[in-house]
Amino acid sequence: MRILCVGDMHGELAAVKALTRELAPDALLCCGDWGDPGQVPRDDYQWIIDRTYVLSVFGNHDDVALLSSLTNRDGSPVLLTGGEVRSVGPITVAGISGIWAKSHRQPYYITDEEVVAAAESAGHVDILMTHGCAVGLADALSGGRHRGQRCFLEAFKLVKPKVYLCGHLHDQQMRQMKDGSTAVNVGNSADGDYAVIDVTDGRWDVRTGRHP
Repeated sequence: MRILCVGDMHGELAAVKALTRELAPDALLCCGDWGDPGQVPRDDYQWIIDRTYVLSVFGNHDDVALLSSLTNRDGSPVLLTGGEVRSVGPITVAGISGIWAKSHRQPYYITDEEVVAAAESAGHVDILMTHGCAVGLADALSGGRHRGQRCFLEAFKLVKPKVYLCGHLHDQQMRQMKDGSTAVNVGNSADGDYAVIDVTDGRWDVRTGRHP
């Protein structure tokens, strides 16, 4: 099974469409920020859905109403929000949408308590996908700064996924954990950043790349 992982397209889907054609993934996982309302026509989402199974969380630049209305060919919703779990063949995927904040002043804000509750609801899954990042896990910026949040790290510890995917920072990076799990910030897919997960006979191979 091959899974294509993308995020932070901000209305620029050319690379994602090209990767979908060239890699022919069994599923596409998006860490959010497809584009603000009006940036991505429904037909562009549908073009991808017609070619592969799609699961997505939302970030702070998404048309949540449109994403909420999209379904895969089997009728399952594309959008994952508060710890919802879907199966992609034998693989389980959970998603926590939004970015961390102390309030609900914006519809895409999610609090510490909500992140932890979503993780507890999800339980153990193979892949955990968030838009915001877990502190210390693929959230490094130049100069050694980290821009992740502790609540997403707590979610990672509760869910114990084989692969943790995040976005938001537009800075592609991957970290291998001592327990064998992998954390990936898929980067800026508007510029061609992506990750691929290949699962063959129980073996998981995770790599990052950039489409030319």
